Amino acid sequence: MPNREEIILYTTFGCHLCEQVEAMIFALNEKKNLTKTHEVIAFDIIDDEKILEEYRTTIPVLKNRTTNEKLFWPFTFEELEKWFYRS
Repeated sequence: MPNREEIILYTTFGCHLCEQVEAMIFALNEKKNLTKTHEVIAFDIIDDEKILEEYRTTIPVLKNRTTNEKLFWPFTFEELEKWFYRS
């Protein structure tokens, strides 16, 4: 199996928008079997002072660790899918 792209989901406890994005990612996985091509890792911003400062007011944020591309909330399911499966 080829290497999967590593995606970081910057989140924190009690973030209802983050929960919405997690549900969108779950739905995308159901639709496209996302886990074959991507590994999504939730990272609580409270665990790193620098990251907390950077993303405190913008979470949820997705970051591709290979390309460093980021997707900032708000976005639709279709935009999320395009971001994961861009050319």
